[in-house]
Amino acid sequence: MEKHPLLRELQSKHDFPEADFQSLLDLFEERYYKKGEIIFRAGEIVKYAFFILQGCFRQFYINAEGTESTIYIMEEGRWIGEMSSLINETPTNMSLQALEDCKVLAITKPKWEYAIRNIPEYSLYHIKNHYRMIAWLKEQLGRAVTEKPDDIYRRLLKDSPHLLQRLPQYEIAKYLGVTPETLSRIRKRNLTL
Repeated sequence: MEKHPLLRELQSKHDFPEADFQSLLDLFEERYYKKGEIIFRAGEIVKYAFFILQGCFRQFYINAEGTESTIYIMEEGRWIGEMSSLINETPTNMSLQALEDCKVLAITKPKWEYAIRNIPEYSLYHIKNHYRMIAWLKEQLGRAVTEKPDDIYRRLLKDSPHLLQRLPQYEIAKYLGVTPETLSRIRKRNLTL
């Protein structure tokens, strides 16, 4: 029998015992989002943390001029949301949108806190994963200020080529911080590499 995707994730980062998994899974609820649906907007207090079972999401900012900047794109087997807003019950400054029809496991703040207090291995997983995520976000931030759109596109080609097939070109353009026309030029330049 194939392992549940959430159990696979927990065990990939920590020695999470299968015996504790069902009691953790019972704290989550399955939720479904349609392609294009906004799950939360900047200024709102986030009500759930999400583990993606199916689909793809983008988290983004909107600047003062109204331009959207995609910060990251997450797919199956990853967490997404805004934990600071969830835990501290403060408004987020980002928005979250489903890029496809999506299925997630969602957990509320009270159930997340219950899990942290009562399932020690989940708490240890979160501590370990938190530091991995901080390192990943620092790397993303560094790339955002040092990489040009061509560099980001080449990295996408190398690390996540399926995203270039999976997502519409205008979403890839938003992620690169360019117009769709500029993305076309970037793609042409990189065909010769």
